[in-house]
Amino acid sequence: MNIRKAKVEMFTMSEQVWKDAERWQHGLQQGRVSMKQIKAINLRLFSTENRLNNAGSRRELQTTEKQINHLYLRLQRPLTTMNKILQTLTEIRDNTARMFNRLTLWMDDDTVVEHRITPKLKTSKLLVVLQFLNQRYDAEWEVKEVVVNDLEHISNVYELDLLMDGWNICSHAGGQEFGKTLREYYNIIGRPQPMIIRF
Repeated sequence: MNIRKAKVEMFTMSEQVWKDAERWQHGLQQGRVSMKQIKAINLRLFSTENRLNNAGSRRELQTTEKQINHLYLRLQRPLTTMNKILQTLTEIRDNTARMFNRLTLWMDDDTVVEHRITPKLKTSKLLVVLQFLNQRYDAEWEVKEVVVNDLEHISNVYELDLLMDGWNICSHAGGQEFGKTLREYYNIIGRPQPMIIRF
């Protein structure tokens, strides 16, 4: 193993952790906006479909069908956005797993174990943070994947509310323990915590 190259890569990893954490949070916030749009459009669709079932004339039927088609077209934009956000979360999850696996392999070397990436950040601490994030991102990503995959198949308000909760409630990559771990990491590397991160 090239120790000098590994040290440079460890520093890159230490930077990537906070960049990915901010991208993750930004993605979740973008998703909340898109999910609100999806909810609003779906509620209008449910209401319009009820009118379609009760249409009293051919003209009313045609008008209602046009409205439904228009709503389905409007729905495509936030659905596309949600798929892009899931792709970003996938990249972050995969990148975190890759960094964690590489650093785990390197920990067999005494020089790596003793290395300080920054004055306050030891290699062992970075490994702990990567392990924590790897587990949390992976578990949260599974929930977000289910939500995004089910968005095109919503048939009632109950399903819609379940998917909204699945996106908004981040029980794995969110909450007090998750926030505490990231705040500690930000303090160790001397980076101010951005406004976007809310746990």
